[in-house]
Amino acid sequence: MKQNHPSVYQPIQSDQIRLVQFDHDGDHISAILKTFSLDEPICPYHALSYTWQCDNSGATMNDVLHVNKQQLPILDSLKPFFHVLKLKGALFDDAWWWIDSICIDLANMEERGQQVQLMRRIYRNAHEVIFWLGEESGDTNLAIDFIEHINNTIRHPTSNPERSRSIFQQDHYHPYWDALLNFFQRRWWSRIWTLQEYAIPANVSFWCGMRRVGRSAVECALMTGDQCTALAFKASTSFFHGFARQRVQKLYHLPQKPGTTLTRSLVALAAYSSCFEATDDRDRLYGIRALATDAFLMDVDYSLSVEEIYLNFTKSCIEHYKSLDVICFASTYSSPPGSLLPSWVPDWRTTVSPLLVIPLMVSQSARTHIGNLRPPSATLEPTDPLICYNASRRREAVYEFEGTQLLAHGTVLDTVDGLVGSRNTELVQTSLPACAEPAYLPLDILMSVCKSLVLDRKDRYMQFAMPTEEYFQDFVWLCRRLATCVIPLVPKEFQEWFDRTRSLRIHGHSFEKILHDTMYLNFRSSAPTQDEYMKDTFFGRFFDTVVRMSLRLMVTRHGRIGLVPEKAMKGDLVCVLFGCSVPVLLRQPDHESPFTFVGECFLDGFMEGQGLEQRELAERVFCIE
Repeated sequence: MKQNHPSVYQPIQSDQIRLVQFDHDGDHISAILKTFSLDEPICPYHALSYTWQCDNSGATMNDVLHVNKQQLPILDSLKPFFHVLKLKGALFDDAWWWIDSICIDLANMEERGQQVQLMRRIYRNAHEVIFWLGEESGDTNLAIDFIEHINNTIRHPTSNPERSRSIFQQDHYHPYWDALLNFFQRRWWSRIWTLQEYAIPANVSFWCGMRRVGRSAVECALMTGDQCTALAFKASTSFFHGFARQRVQKLYHLPQKPGTTLTRSLVALAAYSSCFEATDDRDRLYGIRALATDAFLMDVDYSLSVEEIYLNFTKSCIEHYKSLDVICFASTYSSPPGSLLPSWVPDWRTTVSPLLVIPLMVSQSARTHIGNLRPPSATLEPTDPLICYNASRRREAVYEFEGTQLLAHGTVLDTVDGLVGSRNTELVQTSLPACAEPAYLPLDILMSVCKSLVLDRKDRYMQFAMPTEEYFQDFVWLCRRLATCVIPLVPKEFQEWFDRTRSLRIHGHSFEKILHDTMYLNFRSSAPTQDEYMKDTFFGRFFDTVVRMSLRLMVTRHGRIGLVPEKAMKGDLVCVLFGCSVPVLLRQPDHESPFTFVGECFLDGFMEGQGLEQRELAERVFCIE
């Protein structure tokens, strides 16, 4: 993209912005740029949220604005908007506008960084923000009519999901859902910058050609789509692009109760928005910075490389919070081979399917330095501070940085021995011999497997402990149906897991034999809930951990049971790093080489610091690169 003409712009201060006003200039549009301070009363202005790229080309500039007898190139994606604005009689009405590619001197890296740091104030102070989705298409009217129809029919979609399904899953609505999907497939929805542009302002509207629709109506359609689980609409990435921003918007404006702390950490936001698109990968952090409650951890500096920004941000998190929890995101957001980033630094360029964006264990609700973007209703529920993974007993991180290496103090708990297969990996059998009979407690083994599969938590946001009796009954019911070949009553996802697990040896006995040895015990006879939409159930949690996150059941050399990332290998070390709330896996090719970070790990019986009580576990320093 061509840079803006430098002579058009006069220098501005760090608290100032430029606004633009349009006027006639023959066949062209002329413009006035004026500087305003955000620290002083400012005239009403509109802000435009749009995409720089056209659908069929890049961010090209083939037209100009006339500013102070100079020509300022403008993006081709703005021309249709100016045309619609003119048709509405609103282009030359003396209104002031903030449009980033016009109002910021993009060739000035220092100014660009300063303006990004003002984004929260720019969108918050705007009289109105227009979300420009682009020109009308053949089904635009059908989509917007459907949005308005849903909004008029289902005023409060969360109150009765069955009513939504009974109405809108009827066959004659399928063309409408197709049109709605096309509406959310427009480029604006996928861009990471538009996430904060959607969430911050109070007064907004969507424009698609000449049609206009409000945010509340669009959100009603999204919530209805979320409840209509039989439709392909909910399974689309486009649905998540819309659904994610409405959650962020509600969390951003959620009132804080006395004595509570609501946080939106930049780490949690980066993970939640990882399926969004960014032309410049630095904007995967810069583009959401205005939403974060800990934005102070990172200044905006476009003179730095992507790798420098990600590395510096991770170091800043560790230093400020005295915690190593942030490195656990490098398990999911890992660099490809040959990357300049070390294994312990999350690479936010990694695209994660929106269906797989599930909070990690270090995102637990009781620890707000990372936290998670749980629904507003869950945010208002009190979180028990005792329901908290605490593998390092809240010890502050003991660490040093040597270039790109992290020297972290901790201890080794155990070593990975056996691993259940996954969709992409094979079973890795344990090497342990059969235990002596007194040590073989099949019911305890099954309980440990059950707790591992749900990470010992009731919900995906880890606010509540696993309801032991309920979840264990559900787990055994599902396993017994498969062991006795009553397959039709069990979801295929659990069937596949059972088939991959049945031959895994635990304490020297196959999982199938362990299950068989408990058949004499009485368990529930009624079927448990098996709807993955119902997330606070055993099957809902299993669906999150095993199906969505592809975590694998693990057995260690000492017969302990846990859950690990899909890329775990036999011989990986299960460690506790001081300042990290959960155990982690580290891999060392040989005794002389530095360690590679693999990911966070659930180890039943060691999530609350039990490992630090064992005197035989010596403290050591791990050099991780």
